[in-house]
Amino acid sequence: MNFINFNNAGASLLDPSTTNDISKYLKLETEISGYYVEQSKKNVLDRFYLNASKLLNCKPEEISFVQSTTYGWNLFINSLTIKKNSNIVIFDNEYGSNYISLINNNLNVRVSKLKENGEISFEDLKKKIDKHTVLVAVCHIASQCGNIVDIEKLGKFIKKIDSKIIFLIDACQSAGHLKLNVKKNMCDALVCSGRKYLRGPRGTGLIFIKDSIQKKIIPKIIDTSKSKVIGKNLSVINNQNIFETFEYSPSLKIGLSKAIEKFNKLGHKKIELIIKNLSKYFRKKVLSNPFITVYENEKLISGINTFSIKGKKSYDVFSFLKKKKIITSISTFQTSTHYFKKKKLDDIVRVSFHYFNKKKEVDYLVSCINNFTRKIK
Repeated sequence: MNFINFNNAGASLLDPSTTNDISKYLKLETEISGYYVEQSKKNVLDRFYLNASKLLNCKPEEISFVQSTTYGWNLFINSLTIKKNSNIVIFDNEYGSNYISLINNNLNVRVSKLKENGEISFEDLKKKIDKHTVLVAVCHIASQCGNIVDIEKLGKFIKKIDSKIIFLIDACQSAGHLKLNVKKNMCDALVCSGRKYLRGPRGTGLIFIKDSIQKKIIPKIIDTSKSKVIGKNLSVINNQNIFETFEYSPSLKIGLSKAIEKFNKLGHKKIELIIKNLSKYFRKKVLSNPFITVYENEKLISGINTFSIKGKKSYDVFSFLKKKKIITSISTFQTSTHYFKKKKLDDIVRVSFHYFNKKKEVDYLVSCINNFTRKIK
C-alpha cells in the first residue's frame, strides 16, 4: 500500500505531466548550455505569465515568478516605503512567517480579531484602520485553520474607507483550490506557492503586483536585468515582472506553468466541489467520535481540516497515522502566534484533501483515528 497524502496544504502530489515537462527541460540542460536552452524555450517559459494571468485575472506583466509565498510576501513588504508613524493591519489568523517579517522590520502592527465563527469582524477592523494605515494583509485560508475568509467583501470594505490602502492577500492555501480574481477582490498584491493545491514543484511561487503599485516601488533585491546605474543613482529600466532577477530555475518555472495550466483546464468549480465534499464527508464521520474536536466552521469550509484528540498530543496522533501510511501535518504555536493564543492551544493535527483523494481513503483515515481513540479511557 502506498502512502495516502492528506498533507496537500503542505506539499501536494505533482501530476505526471508536470514532472515530465520538468524532466524534459533538465535533459536538454545536460546536452547543451543552460543559457541556450532558456533562449530556445523562451516561448514555453513565457506561457507561465499567460497561465498565471488567467489564474488570477490580471495582466501577464503584473506577475513575478518567485520561490515561495514567504519569499514573495517578505520581498513585497521590504520593498515598500513605510513611514514611522504608519501602521499595518493583519488578522489573528496570520501566518507566522508573515508576522515575523513585520516584527523584523519594526513596523507598527495592529491585529484585527476574527469572530469565533471565523468570519471577519468588520466592526473591529474599522476600529483598527485609521489615517495612518498603509496596508491590510489577510490569509485567504490560513495554514492552521481551514475557514475561508471573504476576501471580496474585505477588499470592498478596505477601499471604501481609503482607496490608497494597499490590500495584500496571502493565497498560499487557496490558489489551485478556489477561484481567484484580483480585480473582483480589489487587491493590490497577492502571493501564492506552487507546491500546495496548485500541485506544482517545490521552490516555486508567484506574486501579483498591480501595475500602478509596481511603478512606485524598487525591489529590495534587484539586478542588472531590471535596473541600471546612472552616475551614482539607480534607475529602474523594467517595471514588468518586477520581483524577478536574472538567475532562476527555468525547469521549475515550466513545472509551475504546467500545473497552473492543468488547474485552469479542469476549472475551479469542479475542483472546489470535490475538495469541499471530501471535507464535509470527513467532518460528518469524525464528529461522531466524542474524543475529537474539529476547529473549522462548516459554513466556511475548505479542504483544510484541523482537529485534536482529548488528552493526546498531536505528534502522537501524527506518528500513529504515519505508521498507517497516512501523511498528515501538525500546526503549532509557531504557525500562527495569535491564533493559537486565542484558541488556547499548543498544536493541532491538520488533514488537507485534494480532488484526487477518494472517499475510501477518508474512510480509512477515520477508521485509524477511531482505533487510536479506543485507547482512551
